[in-house]
Amino acid sequence: MIHDFIVEGWAIAKDGSASKIELNDELNSNAYWLHCNRGAEQFEQWLRAENTEEFIIDSLLAADTRPRFQQIDNDSFFLILRGVNLNNGKEPDDMLTIRLLYTPQRVITCNLQHSKAIASVSDELSRGKGPESLEVLVIAILSQLNAKIETVIEPIEHFIDAQDNDSFTNEEITEISIKHRKLLRLNRFLKPQLHALSSLCKNKVSTFDEHTVSLANQLDTMQRIVDTIDFYIAQIDVINNRISHLNSEVMNRNTYLLSIIAGIFLPLGFLTGLFGINIGGMPGVENGNAFYLFCGLLVGVGVFEFVLFRRLKFL
Repeated sequence: MIHDFIVEGWAIAKDGSASKIELNDELNSNAYWLHCNRGAEQFEQWLRAENTEEFIIDSLLAADTRPRFQQIDNDSFFLILRGVNLNNGKEPDDMLTIRLLYTPQRVITCNLQHSKAIASVSDELSRGKGPESLEVLVIAILSQLNAKIETVIEPIEHFIDAQDNDSFTNEEITEISIKHRKLLRLNRFLKPQLHALSSLCKNKVSTFDEHTVSLANQLDTMQRIVDTIDFYIAQIDVINNRISHLNSEVMNRNTYLLSIIAGIFLPLGFLTGLFGINIGGMPGVENGNAFYLFCGLLVGVGVFEFVLFRRLKFL
C-alpha cells in the first residue's frame, strides 16, 4: 500500500509512459512524481527516512508561503508557487500554496488544500496524454497554474469594460471595491512568483536545457498576467476617480443650490424679523391692509432677487 500522505503518485518511464504508483516499492523503479499532503506528520518522517537534507525539509514544511526559487545544485531546485483557490466556498484570491522539489529522479509537490491545477495534470496522466518526463511535468504544473489564474482575471476585464457609466449605484461601487481588493491580493503574490520563474530561467538548470523555450513561455505568460492585473488596477483607479468626481459634482451642486436658497431667504428673513418687533412706532400697525401690503412686498423682493440671480448667471 502506498503511503497515506501521498495524494497523487505517478511513475514516468524512460519511454515517456506514465503509470499510477500503487506500492511503496515502485518508488525506486522509475522517475516519479509525488503530490503529498503537507500537513501529514508521516510526510516529514518519510522525508527524513529518505535522507532529505534538513534545509529542504524546512523549505517544504515552512509556514512562509512567499513565492521563491532556490537552486540546490546544478540540476535540482526548490520552488514555492501560488495558485488561485477554486475550491467550493473559497475565494480565488485566497491563494493556495504549492511547494515543488525537483531532482532528475523525482518531483515532489505538496500543499494543504486541493489544487485544481495539480488535479488537471493528474487527469492528463490518467488519460495517457500527460507529461512524458519530469521536466515536462514541472512545465505542465506551471502552465496549469497560469491557466487557472487567467480564468479568474478574464471576467474582471468584462466587468471593468461595463463600468462606462455617468452614475454608479451603491451596489456597483461596492462591487468595484471588491474587484479592486481581489486584484491587489493577486498582485501581492504573483509579482514575487514572476521573479521566482525568472530566477528559474536565468539559473539554467542543466536538465532543462531542452526546455528553455517552454520555460520562457511560462515566464512570458506570468509577465503578461502581472501586466494585465496592473492595467486592471490602474483602470479601477480611473473609475474610482470618476466616481469621486461625480460625487463632488453632486455635492457642489447641492451646496450651490442651498447657497442660492439661503441668499433668497436672507433679506426676506431680515424683513420678517424686523417687522416682528413688538414696539411702538412700527409702520402699518394701525392699517388693516398692512399685512397684505407687506406680503406683496416680500413677493416683490423675492421676484427681484430671482431676476437678479438669473442675470448674474447664478441660476
